[in-house]
Amino acid sequence: MKRILCVLVVMVFTASPLYAGLLEKNVIQSDWFKVGGDFRVREVGFNNIITWDKNNDADQQHFWRLRTRLYFQADPIEQVTLYTRFTNEWRYYAKPKNREHGLRDEIILDNAYINLKGLEDIPLTLKAGRQDMIYGEGFLILDGTPLDGSRTIFSDGGKLTLDLDETTVDLLAIWNTGKQWFAINKNDEPLGGGDPPGRLDSQTIGLFGAYLTNKSLIEDQKLEAYYLYKHGLTSETDPDKWPDNQVNVVGGRLSGPINDQIKYAAEAAIQLGQYGDHSMTAFGGYAHATYTVTDCGIKPAFTLEYVYLSGDDTDSQSYGGWDPILARWPKWSELYIYSQVPEKDIAYWTNTQIYRAKFGVVPIERMTVDLVYQILRANEAASGTGVFGTGKDRGQNPQFILKYAFNDWLSGHLWGEYFMPGNFYAGDDDGFFARWQLLAKF
Repeated sequence: MKRILCVLVVMVFTASPLYAGLLEKNVIQSDWFKVGGDFRVREVGFNNIITWDKNNDADQQHFWRLRTRLYFQADPIEQVTLYTRFTNEWRYYAKPKNREHGLRDEIILDNAYINLKGLEDIPLTLKAGRQDMIYGEGFLILDGTPLDGSRTIFSDGGKLTLDLDETTVDLLAIWNTGKQWFAINKNDEPLGGGDPPGRLDSQTIGLFGAYLTNKSLIEDQKLEAYYLYKHGLTSETDPDKWPDNQVNVVGGRLSGPINDQIKYAAEAAIQLGQYGDHSMTAFGGYAHATYTVTDCGIKPAFTLEYVYLSGDDTDSQSYGGWDPILARWPKWSELYIYSQVPEKDIAYWTNTQIYRAKFGVVPIERMTVDLVYQILRANEAASGTGVFGTGKDRGQNPQFILKYAFNDWLSGHLWGEYFMPGNFYAGDDDGFFARWQLLAKF
């Protein structure tokens, strides 16, 4: 296997004709039809802190991820775009040995949508089908398929956009069953991630609402406001952990520069509704500011951030745990998402405060280096049983991130994290995460 990986890496670096748009410019040569894609290679190793058992296979993993994506885009007329993308991610495990991941022999329909633009005097656009949706920093909407990692992030639904120059309004309608409706594999049946195999989310989620973006109400600032209604259906496999819930979300985000050196962003939302048999009231938000030394060649940048996600007080009649909606992804840590499994599920951000500091530089052209230090706390203590202690100190999480763009079509990164658990947990073994990546676009 190592020999195969070496050959793949050499091919990526030495394939001189490989660049973004290769197929489009050298094969298709069409004004209305495009073909392209990307190839991503990752090697990942980590020891998470779910049980702190150094002999536990679930805690210690070392594997390779090879993801290939191919897209087709047709623009038969100016107002119509048809887009489809197919994805495969093959995984090889060195630890635990002989593990065969369900994704490795599968090709999935990753995107399939139609985009209809209005005429010049009709500022409406309709995008319907399977598509990637990201709003703001992905605080509430980014990943519709959290159980297959970063292989896909799509949602099934549509959005109608009203574009009034400085103001846009999106009307959203999403229905994610957590299941695939097209996949090809050696067994001719859907596999994918999750438990049972084939599930891409822990429950069926319907999300409906409106998202407004304005760039003129406050000079040089971007204002976003939204109302979302989420209906999560009772899980067929674990109804106690995933009961029926209806959540109304009202929130907003403000971002922009204060001057040439300081920029900021802040977002806050309230969640009201019903969670299982209980009424629900939850709060969440974040705020961060970055100061950049603009007259220095390496552009040092200092960022401070605070994150608050409410937790559920089991002594209260009302449910108070923050619901990440469609934002179960490693926004603040690649490592810590695995330690969230015993509380709820992977990347389920809730009951958390984060105090985050980041220092970044640009040592050479096309390279960025970030040093991050996080202190994580819980708003509500855990049960004191199993992996949990009785305190509210989740732990500390230093990170190192190096990114480099070799050219317009090839980029890569090195990512390292460490975690020192606090008294929120019963164990005291540290965790680590390490990853390198190469991404080639064609």
